[in-house]
Amino acid sequence: MLSTAELLLGLSRHLSAYGTSQPRADLGQLEFAGQVLDTAVRLRGSGVCAPERVEALARGTGITKRALRNDILPTLEMLGLVDLEHNAERAIIAVSEKVPPVDELFASAERLVDIAAPEPLERMALAVLRETTLMPITQRTALELCAGLGSEEDALEAIEDLQSLHLCMRRHSADDNVVLFNPNVWAADHDYSAAALRAEDGDVRAALTGLLEEVSASAGLPELRVTSCEKKWVDYAVAQGLLQRSIVTTTDGVERAFLFAPHMGKAAFEAPTGVDPSGHVRQLIGSMVFARTYATNRLFAPTKFLNRLINDGEAGDATNIGTDYPMLETAGIVRVEKAPRFFKFVLLQADVAQEALTYLDNAGSSSLTAGLRGQRSYRHPERERAAALAVETEPSPRATANIIAALRQEIGARRYAG
Repeated sequence: MLSTAELLLGLSRHLSAYGTSQPRADLGQLEFAGQVLDTAVRLRGSGVCAPERVEALARGTGITKRALRNDILPTLEMLGLVDLEHNAERAIIAVSEKVPPVDELFASAERLVDIAAPEPLERMALAVLRETTLMPITQRTALELCAGLGSEEDALEAIEDLQSLHLCMRRHSADDNVVLFNPNVWAADHDYSAAALRAEDGDVRAALTGLLEEVSASAGLPELRVTSCEKKWVDYAVAQGLLQRSIVTTTDGVERAFLFAPHMGKAAFEAPTGVDPSGHVRQLIGSMVFARTYATNRLFAPTKFLNRLINDGEAGDATNIGTDYPMLETAGIVRVEKAPRFFKFVLLQADVAQEALTYLDNAGSSSLTAGLRGQRSYRHPERERAAALAVETEPSPRATANIIAALRQEIGARRYAG
């Protein structure tokens, strides 16, 4: 079963693809709690930061400057995850992060929920979301689950909100029960589902078996390189939680999809995670595989590059490091600094790089060429699903440039803590 932290983080990422609406507003305190967690995940390992840098990290989650300074940062301070330094006018002038490893961070989620103080309807929505992520349930069971949290009217509204946000669907079963399920976990396409469940359908079994074997052999396999089956079976496997899909967007707006096998753990709203609950390992792998597969500037032996980054805490001296990695910077995985000639990476989240290196090694990528070029943004699996159902906007080139400038701002002469 998904932990509270994974539910909150996945929910906030999912909702970030939606515009303002009554269902989204109904879940506002849960979204806030998820944004607090997401900000902490991005800050982890950053040391002492200028407030402008923290704002740049937070903008990747859709958090406004006002919300960050008035709500998010004070909540992180209350949780003991940051220390805030103020000037005489009480304006924040420095943020010192004290974020622990992800497992410890996620253990604080229940306290965070208490601070966020969600309404009864939100607690019901969280309970239904948790159960329907694990398995389909009847509406009667859902109402029983919510009985101790508030009124039946609120419970029905919570279910309707989840349905409006494509986090819950209703179907009538053969015995005329109303069944609720999470469409991001359980396929809603009855044709594909029925076909996959027909044991005599050897073609279906062969397609899915071949696909899973192909993706398992290479973490972060570019979807365009799948050769074992038609695209409809890739979509089906993603919908069923058999595979994960994440998206990297290039500087010219082209999207590239990357597939991950179940041994990478599960993204929020798929199934219980055992690996990479923050999603940062998949993000770093996607970045490296993108560079290896689609780049114009080449960096040979990416595993050697990551090893140096891990062992030395920094790596690289190239012009494109200064321009092509906003997605890794805004995630807080690395920081870009001036090198003797051009720019270098400074590693902030060593555990993420270590885990990514393990999967890249297992995929045999050390024998392949790789390059660093043209990556603009990254979409987590939760947001990728939501984006198919909601209008999503990307920051303008000018806004992106401003974000990167803020990320690299120093506090006076002080260097960020490592």
